Amino acid sequence: MALNGEVKTSTPGPIKVKLSPVEETMILTLWCRAQDAASPNPKVGDAYAREILDRVDTDNIKPSMFPSDHRYGDYIAVRAKKLDDWCRVFLAAHAREPVTVLHLGCGLDLRAWRVRESCGGDVLWIDLDRAEAVNLRRRLVPDPEPIRASPQDRDRDGKWEYRLVGASVMDEGWIQEIPQDRPLLVIAEGLFPYLTPEEAAALLQRLVDIVPSGRVIMDTVGSILIRYHSIMPLFRGTGVQMKWGVDDGEEAARAHPRLALAETVLFRDLLPGMFASAAPPCLGVLTPLLSLLPSWRTYGQLLRLEF
Repeated sequence: MALNGEVKTSTPGPIKVKLSPVEETMILTLWCRAQDAASPNPKVGDAYAREILDRVDTDNIKPSMFPSDHRYGDYIAVRAKKLDDWCRVFLAAHAREPVTVLHLGCGLDLRAWRVRESCGGDVLWIDLDRAEAVNLRRRLVPDPEPIRASPQDRDRDGKWEYRLVGASVMDEGWIQEIPQDRPLLVIAEGLFPYLTPEEAAALLQRLVDIVPSGRVIMDTVGSILIRYHSIMPLFRGTGVQMKWGVDDGEEAARAHPRLALAETVLFRDLLPGMFASAAPPCLGVLTPLLSLLPSWRTYGQLLRLEF
């Protein structure tokens, strides 16, 4: 895929897909980014999302993965934008030293393309997802091309290395891909809610133990969505089950003594409105009523953890 707006696909024609219910959510997020890009005032502006989506044969994808309510797309867009912004801040802060960026559960997200022009140093970018998702990604999205240094940057000894790894986040082997002598940025978007609390803590422990310093940026859902999961229209009949509800970001930080919660952003503040009018109707027609509960305050959060 070139950065001049031309998508160089690796397999011609519509591609048939067969994904697990959880993996189908990567089609949902791709759909939402495509809708955002087509809007008059895009938040993320993913120029490639629609072109990639058009190459997927969606006949076997559940219709709920293509919601007509724009508020689902708004949720995905503000989530992606905040994580992109945090990623750019990290890359800028480490522009003169080698760093690793690890994007867990990358799906069909093109964050590596969206932010890599912010890189000024030696960056190893690792996208990781399950083998089935990675196989589809390889058919749809070739690896990014090397960055050509601008004349003013040619004195830098910088480089961009990209790796795509097919593995479950709970597998043991892939962590050896991470260099142990440089700062690490971990990006987890739409991942931790589908892990159990024990799996989430174990994953965070392994990541912190492998490197001397770094940052984790991630999203969570609150306990209210776990409690009322059975009435969520988006996942009804899909078999998708969210397992970890977080009402206090300190819970994530407690996974490791070196982890510290540095910043919390509430979706309630990113999508403000009386009776959750700007939030996705994730609890169906009961969303306005249930938004009056105190636990609605943390129905969705973005966390920045440092170590």
